[in-house]
Amino acid sequence: MAETFQITNVLEGIREAVSFGKKKIVGIDIGSSAIKVAEVSVQGRGKVRLHRFAHIPLPEGAIIEDEIIKGDEISTAIEDAIKEASCVGHAVCFGMAGQHSITKKIQVAGGSKDEVDDQVYWEIEQFIPFDIDDSAISYDVIGENNAGGVDVVFCAAKSDAVDNYKNLFEQANIKVKIVDTNIASLINVFEYNYQDKVKNSDRSYIILDFGAQRTEFIVYREGTLSFCKEMNIGGLVITEEIQRKMGVKYESAEDLKIVGDSSGNLPEEVLSIIDDVVEVFLVEAKKTLDFYIQSTSDETIDHIYVTGGSGQIPGFIEGLASALGHEVSIFNPLENIDYDKHFSTEEINYIGHCGAVALGLAMRSGD
Repeated sequence: MAETFQITNVLEGIREAVSFGKKKIVGIDIGSSAIKVAEVSVQGRGKVRLHRFAHIPLPEGAIIEDEIIKGDEISTAIEDAIKEASCVGHAVCFGMAGQHSITKKIQVAGGSKDEVDDQVYWEIEQFIPFDIDDSAISYDVIGENNAGGVDVVFCAAKSDAVDNYKNLFEQANIKVKIVDTNIASLINVFEYNYQDKVKNSDRSYIILDFGAQRTEFIVYREGTLSFCKEMNIGGLVITEEIQRKMGVKYESAEDLKIVGDSSGNLPEEVLSIIDDVVEVFLVEAKKTLDFYIQSTSDETIDHIYVTGGSGQIPGFIEGLASALGHEVSIFNPLENIDYDKHFSTEEINYIGHCGAVALGLAMRSGD
């Protein structure tokens, strides 16, 4: 039997999601290239404020295709990030992503609570890529749809994978309070930052989380998740190609990809590698967008927002706008979030590109 997932609500409204005088939760984003930690609180009138943030790079190959390879080093990095952010002793919320989890919107016929529950679990079994009896599951009924049924958003994660990640925290003597999904956390922090524009809009907005090993293609419409697809391409491909063709180490290849050489210039060879990989990405993104439009008849795409470290790749935003035919900009998770004065310009820039998931996880209730 599937166990109950630890998310109290899959897509919490921000007023319920942020802790009002309750015990704070530290959000921890376990990426394939870095650990990111965030702590927020609520000021007057529900205004969110960021107090602490830290990130610790992970060694090459620490996580490969969502499998934990270097557990001890990941656990040490988590502990170091918590200490650097001065969040020792706090309970945490971490997010699941990749092949061991899924977040999806479905439709069911409706009925009583028990009837909906049965329908949802039957539908979930058709979609999840793992055994439902080895799954942690949560779902929310979003509301009625035009077909006479109800819309539901569910999250599911493979129980063994959740336990493996929780073990990393236990090794670091850190208590896990909530297990979330990265997709749900992205949607929550996106809605908070852009709520005046998107909350009651009849337009659709795309969020592209361009990470190291994958890209999440998320469509937000009418106050909730409308569509989500994982694209198996990310910035790590560029890093690996730079390593292979230029004979440099992982860290040097990462620097070359984003900031160039010691003079801030991108060598022609690096530009060629970036262009080749980005072209493949743009083709996949266009296919995904076309599939979404054809399957839903949704012609209301308003804007595309990009988050994730790989979104800093030179020329990526411009190429994406040209390929998809829509306005594209960086999704800044600090657009409507205040932050303490101790953060440097460099730190704020990093959070703006790479901190959205950690912030979204930190904005969960501590109840």
